[in-house]
Amino acid sequence: MNKFDEIIERRGTGSVKYDGLEMLYGDADLLPMWVADMDFKVPEEVTKALVERAQHGVFGYTLPDPNHTIAPVEWHEKRNSISYDRESIFFTSSVLCSLNLMIVGLTEEDDTVMMSMPTYGPFVKVPTGAKRNWVGSSLVKSESTYNYDFEEFEKQLIENDVKLYILCNPHNPTGRVWLEEEIERVLEICHKHNVIVISDEVHSDLIMPGHSFTPAMKVARKLGYSEEIVILTAPTKTFNMAGLQVSYYIVENEEYKVKINEAKDYTHVSDLLNSFSYVAMKAAYEHGSDYVDELTSYIYSNYLYMKEVLADKCEFVKVTDLQATYLTWLDVSSLGISEENLRVQLVKSGLAVETSQDFFEINDVCIRINLACPRSVIKEGITRLVSALNELR
Repeated sequence: MNKFDEIIERRGTGSVKYDGLEMLYGDADLLPMWVADMDFKVPEEVTKALVERAQHGVFGYTLPDPNHTIAPVEWHEKRNSISYDRESIFFTSSVLCSLNLMIVGLTEEDDTVMMSMPTYGPFVKVPTGAKRNWVGSSLVKSESTYNYDFEEFEKQLIENDVKLYILCNPHNPTGRVWLEEEIERVLEICHKHNVIVISDEVHSDLIMPGHSFTPAMKVARKLGYSEEIVILTAPTKTFNMAGLQVSYYIVENEEYKVKINEAKDYTHVSDLLNSFSYVAMKAAYEHGSDYVDELTSYIYSNYLYMKEVLADKCEFVKVTDLQATYLTWLDVSSLGISEENLRVQLVKSGLAVETSQDFFEINDVCIRINLACPRSVIKEGITRLVSALNELR
């Protein structure tokens, strides 16, 4: 049996994905395929390292040891062929915490932040909470993927006097892996209009067969724009460690570092993580390469299974190409139904997923499905999805 086939009971563990169903969907017995949280165990080496740390028995404040940056640097060199200066890496508890720091530190109140639509919901909520304005530039759907409309992109930057752009690389929720030339065009336009780029690369380890990830910093260096960009990333999506809360940002601009540190003082954000965060990250990065390769293969096989079933039983569903992440984006607009009716029927059919409104998608009625589950769960989930969609025909 493949290790990812194991069913692990998560109810009663404080899991947002499972124990939050009653609060969020009104039914605790739904099959959860919504939040970006995998149903797989971390690599064995991570568990072993955590147990060893726990056996010490003392869990006081943990210093951000400079040596903690070694594992991320070596990981990115090996996986993405890019070298980062250890002095440019800074830790926070989450990517969203880092994003908040960037927005508070690098922009002013009432400045405008832009992101590409559809978008990960908190990309809108974080700047809104920081009293910034936001604007969305819509990606263009083409066949089974999404692309930039660079003319529209630049128009939005100019008309809204945008100060900061959030690049989602790879893109959530569409699963798009941006090509080097696309990232280059984004950076050129932002440079032209003095727009800071924040590149969220938290999904960059999970790249599907036939595709390759291009770090935005690699492109920025080639163009001479490395001091106009900040990278946000973490091992948490890759290894299912969100509950351990470890993330980091990479910034090469010294002025930015000063401003971000001032924002840390203002927001009381600390780089003192918990006693287990660094331990888990180090073990995952040092021993997890084969795990990630196996995981990616497993997720892609789940995607192919789902795609085959939908082609046979729900041919009206437009399945977006899964190029990265374990989150697949399905367009069901052809049903001609309201999103509200869709959500009601999905719950009636026993399925908890997220839909267009969670990603500020206003043009199409879409569903995001989490494929990071054992195959037996995928089979049951797709059965419930097919049932719900055919009820709505």
